[in-house]
Amino acid sequence: MAMRRVAGLISGTSMDGLDMAIVDVEIGRPSSFAFMGGQTAPFPHALQARLRDAYRADPGTLTRLDDDLGRFLVRALSEFVHGHDAEIDLIGSHGQTVFHEHGRATLQIGEPGHLALTFGCPVVSDFRRADIAAGGCGAPLAPILDKWALSADEHAVLALNLGGIANFSALPSRGQREEAVIAFDTGPANMVMDILARRFTKGQQEADIEGTFSSRGEVREAWLQSLLGDPYFALAPPKSCGDAEFGEAFVDHWLGRFPPDHDQDWYDLLATAAELSATTIYQAYERFVVAERPVGIVVASGGGIRNPELMRRLGRRFDPIAVATSADFGLDPDFKEAIAFALMASARVDGIPANLPEVTGAGRAVLLGKVTELLPRPAALTKE
Repeated sequence: MAMRRVAGLISGTSMDGLDMAIVDVEIGRPSSFAFMGGQTAPFPHALQARLRDAYRADPGTLTRLDDDLGRFLVRALSEFVHGHDAEIDLIGSHGQTVFHEHGRATLQIGEPGHLALTFGCPVVSDFRRADIAAGGCGAPLAPILDKWALSADEHAVLALNLGGIANFSALPSRGQREEAVIAFDTGPANMVMDILARRFTKGQQEADIEGTFSSRGEVREAWLQSLLGDPYFALAPPKSCGDAEFGEAFVDHWLGRFPPDHDQDWYDLLATAAELSATTIYQAYERFVVAERPVGIVVASGGGIRNPELMRRLGRRFDPIAVATSADFGLDPDFKEAIAFALMASARVDGIPANLPEVTGAGRAVLLGKVTELLPRPAALTKE
């Protein structure tokens, strides 16, 4: 069985660091893979601040940031690969999304040429724009991994990713494999809580670590109902969202209407934000999925699984459906998206489409990603 060793890289909407995974992928069959290890490289504070401000950068500033992020990717992956004594045959680099307009345009930065030059192998990047060119949203793309790795024989599965944004894939049972996957972005998972935690601590904390703040608060029903009125939640899929919908401006508007006066107000804001995430995830399932595909289990992954308060609220919403994590099914929940982009890179060089048109709304299945190759392709791209 010929295998290819692939590195997958992604920095998500939380902008807390670079997730990296090393995956051995069977050539020609991206659904057959072995996870060899993962690591997260935190962003240097100055680079993180620039990334968070990128949405209002001028072209020159954005271009320099694109190049600087590409150089950071090299440093981070070099340290990771050195620690694992791994020789890489291919890299799939998602980069950092700095703009995404549903179904219209998307931009991920992190110049791939630096990776191609340093590692002497092809780099696949810019995964989302081909789907948009085909009439899709460009997101979510990770449901292809959910389909390959988390489908169950006996029942439908809701594969839930809790990054800055929440998205899920309602997967048919393997006995109904011809049915379409139902998947879309539901709204915020950690994004609003992360911004509130940074504001509350004046930048000392990047997130509501272990739900410490939200667990001290009470949900303010008036606040919650106001937030639930955002038009995004009522939109039917396919749909995608990001910082433009639920980032700094969203929080500014909320705080402008309900300004906090003391610590307890902040705790209540974070508790309400956690409830917003749990509620909108469940409502998305209830509105757009359950009638067609009631699931037997929810399988969660992403940074949000480390927030006990968010997981508690999700468990209460979905009860009696169990909420587990992808670790229970052999898929590391911290590196699921990095694994996904490694597999998509392997699919790209093998000429295998990796978007799901029923998910993104694209008119057809297409090859995802552009290939950067600065040196002759290594003679040995495979190992037996």
